[in-house]
Amino acid sequence: MRQFSVILILFLFILSGCNNIEQNRDQNIFNYEYLSKSDEIPDEVNQWLIDVETSKDEIVHSFGSEEGIRYVYAKGHKKAKVSYINENIEGKHYQNLKVTLLKGTSKDTVFIKISYDSDLCCDTEILDATENEDEFYIEQR
Repeated sequence: MRQFSVILILFLFILSGCNNIEQNRDQNIFNYEYLSKSDEIPDEVNQWLIDVETSKDEIVHSFGSEEGIRYVYAKGHKKAKVSYINENIEGKHYQNLKVTLLKGTSKDTVFIKISYDSDLCCDTEILDATENEDEFYIEQR
């Protein structure tokens, strides 16, 4: 019985260690940061930003300047968060970046840069918005 207990404990340590490795790998897939117009950005991104700022619509704009880099600009929104979604739908594996925006006033804007490991991510970019602050701040499971 004692030998069984030791084997069971070792198995649980190994299992929890593998789970932590998987979680750490997912956390290193992407990073995002808020930017301002005064930040150093590439010329092509700056031109894109000028174009979207002058548009009258309050839609979310997304731009991929290079492999593994995306920019998102949204008028009428005050916060953004980015998450990684790994799905298996009917046997097909999908890896997605999801950008969720919190709506604000017409004067609010959000400008973020998303960097991601293009070897591990992503098939698509999902853009979503909410007016509900509780829903926005809820931690994704």
